[in-house]
Amino acid sequence: MTDSIVQFARTPRFLTTHSPSPPGRNAETTGFLCFTLGEEEYGVDLKLVSQVVKPPALTWVPRLPPHFLGIVSIRGSVVTLVDLRQLLGLDATQWPRTARILIVEVGEEQIGLLVDSVTQVRRVRPDQLEKKPYLREEMTTDHVICIARPEEQHPVLIVDLDSILQEKLK
Repeated sequence: MTDSIVQFARTPRFLTTHSPSPPGRNAETTGFLCFTLGEEEYGVDLKLVSQVVKPPALTWVPRLPPHFLGIVSIRGSVVTLVDLRQLLGLDATQWPRTARILIVEVGEEQIGLLVDSVTQVRRVRPDQLEKKPYLREEMTTDHVICIARPEEQHPVLIVDLDSILQEKLK
């Protein structure tokens, strides 16, 4: 019977907050999980996201607001799936092949946030964070905290995930 157990040598296909930091990381930097919604790249504090997973089968639940997509099963737990694009006032997600779910904890419940793709984890020093610029009124920027401008990389809009979830998921 023990011959059928196979040890996997490769790393898991998801990120967790409990994953060890790579050696040589500077303690003065902040980690941001970067993802795309449409053509823009956004980031959230890495400490807020417990996992990143591929979308499993979705169970639709009737009479939910449009930004609630339904429920999914993630490693045996039922998780409410929410479209982050709609929470930010963008068009609904078209479910590209690259779509991922960011698992975050809201109170004692896990919520899945659907994004178009996850790009990378960026380590940013405090001097690389800039105050958000004034943008046109019709643009939804209430939840953008700042803009990260890592050296020789394009800027990333850093969003306040706590305020988005508290305001939109009441």
